[in-house]
Amino acid sequence: MTLQIGIIGLGFMGRCHFETWAKVRGARLAAVCDIDPRKRAGDWSGTAGNLGGSAARTDLSGLRIYARAEEMFADPDLDVVDITLPTYLHAEYAVAALRAGKHVICEKPMARTSTEARRMQAAAKAANRQLCVAQCIRFWPAYAVAAEQVRTGKLGLVVSATFRRVSPKPTWSWKNWLMDETKSGGCVLDLHIHDADFVLSLFGPPQAVSSQGSAAGPGGVDHVITSYRYADGKLVTAEGAWEHTAGFPFSMTFVLAGEKASLTLAEDGKLRRHDAKGTNVLPVPEGDGYLHELQHFAGCLARNRPSSVVPPGAAAASVALIAAEMTSLKRGREVRMKLSDPRGY
Repeated sequence: MTLQIGIIGLGFMGRCHFETWAKVRGARLAAVCDIDPRKRAGDWSGTAGNLGGSAARTDLSGLRIYARAEEMFADPDLDVVDITLPTYLHAEYAVAALRAGKHVICEKPMARTSTEARRMQAAAKAANRQLCVAQCIRFWPAYAVAAEQVRTGKLGLVVSATFRRVSPKPTWSWKNWLMDETKSGGCVLDLHIHDADFVLSLFGPPQAVSSQGSAAGPGGVDHVITSYRYADGKLVTAEGAWEHTAGFPFSMTFVLAGEKASLTLAEDGKLRRHDAKGTNVLPVPEGDGYLHELQHFAGCLARNRPSSVVPPGAAAASVALIAAEMTSLKRGREVRMKLSDPRGY
């Protein structure tokens, strides 16, 4: 059976998912929904982002086009709703889609708050439908290979890990919602969560977090550096920033140091392993994290199994981790964590 997919929210990430679903085996994009009549007419010229420019006109022929979410959710032929709306709308529309009997994949972060994330989990359980959160870095080829190197012991015991993600200020969003911290959670919840979530996926919840940051404009915290404290003493830090001016290049990098070898992801996008034999560029799967996460979710539905890579509990734990980091920022001190390990959920 071919899954019938509907996307709600035709901004930058909606465009990205729109283009990616066409490459996913066993799935067919059947419907789109947006309140903007220009986007419903195929004019996506304003959908810029930090990984690509604006799209011109988009051919929507052959798709069912909706202006109202409830109309799309009532479509009896749709199996999946893909939510690429602004963060502050995730919980409301995910719960509505689940209650309408649809499986849901929702863009990261899962929700604006932990309370909203728990509502989404409860709705999925009550509806007996699958809910997956698109934490794409868990699927990004270089990161996935690095995770495999850690989990199989190929690096030996990890003694330190440093992650960095920097971007120009995201002034491209619909009605500039990304620069409203009450709606987006600012740099910490929207950008930095990629690396915070990856830290959780690799090492589980830390005992405590200590964060410092700065705010150079009206959008709230736009630069954060967090240290994650673990019982075994490994040094884990992550930095996220989006205070840079237009024209500054987006980049995501990391350094993992193990007793047997180290891994680096450089700005050129190449994953390198460094050990006593020298330095080698490691092969990674083709495609990007968007393709791999959507293909993974389609496979989960085909097998009628929840995601083992991003179960809802793991995505909710990442939102809770970011909340602890924000508390540390505001209080100026370390904050102890009380998360159970989400990796096995």
